[in-house]
Amino acid sequence: MKPDSGAYPQFANVSFVAKDGKLNDLKIKGEPVDPAKTYRMATLSFNATGGDGYPNIADKPGYVNTGFIDAEVLKEYIEKNSPLDAAAYEPKGEVSWQ
Repeated sequence: MKPDSGAYPQFANVSFVAKDGKLNDLKIKGEPVDPAKTYRMATLSFNATGGDGYPNIADKPGYVNTGFIDAEVLKEYIEKNSPLDAAAYEPKGEVSWQ
């Protein structure tokens, strides 16, 4: 994705530097990614099926459509964790586009 494409990925516990089309210093929960490990991620079904120009991963092995509706999940999270502290969700420089 180009930084100005409008298709902004959302990350939690992930950091990296994107430069010249490559990811550098990729970490999950502060630890460098191990190429020998398998990692599981979550995304919206819109993005998983190619929305916003992302690659379609819906037909890949291991893909699971949970059937969760993002708006409902967000609503439940807000209800469970209110009041929310907006500052806790501000970007902290985890992702750098160069």
